[in-house]
Order: sequence, then structure tokens, then C-alpha cells
Amino acid sequence: MNPANIISLVAMLILGLLLVVFIVWLMVAIIFNTRAGMKYRQGLADQLGRLRLGKMLTALGIEADSYLSSERAVDIREQMDRCNACANTVECDTRLAEGPVDAGSIDYCNNEASLQKIAERLKN
Repeated sequence: MNPANIISLVAMLILGLLLVVFIVWLMVAIIFNTRAGMKYRQGLADQLGRLRLGKMLTALGIEADSYLSSERAVDIREQMDRCNACANTVECDTRLAEGPVDAGSIDYCNNEASLQKIAERLKN
């Protein structure tokens, strides 16, 4: 065997090994990120359940899982913050206690525009 063939064979083996290492590393990274994302979304779901926003979603007929999977995490955080900062809690509690709510009649809600868009999009 001549030296050029040996060098080519060694180079191919090294590149093949690097490719295998890269593929394994990529799969591990994907699994890690998927688990981290699921854990983050579960934390959002827990927080959502403690807020009036979660009750409002239910009253509008929007499932929390659909909401959490269809909305960006940044938007969910903003909506949670607006819900926490709301000054209309008495009216919100009264309306939510009455049962299902129409998306067109939530003008008292800080998340009115967002929730109306979400309700419309998820119904279609």
C-alpha cells in the first residue's frame, strides 16, 4: 500500500469519527433542549393556573394546552404580566364566576385584544 492511500484512509476515518461525534452531540443537544422547553412550558402552565388569565382562557373555551403550544413564550409572559397588573379584578372575578364568557365582551380585560385574536384563531 502506498503512503497516499494510507493517508487518505486515515483522513477518512478521522472525518468519519468526527461526523459520528457531531451527530451524537447534536442528538443530545436536541433532547436536552426539548426537555428544557417542556419544563419551561410546564412552569408557565403552573403559573397560568394560578392567575385569572387561566380562568379567562377556560371561560372563553380556550384549552390551556392549546394556548401554551400555540403562543410564543414571550407573549404568554406579557399576557401574564398584564393580568397581574390589572386593576379590574373585581369585575373580572364577577364575570368569570358567571360562567362562559364571550370574547367580544371582555373590554375590561388588559388582554382583550390578544385573547380575542387567540380565541378567533383557535376556533378556526
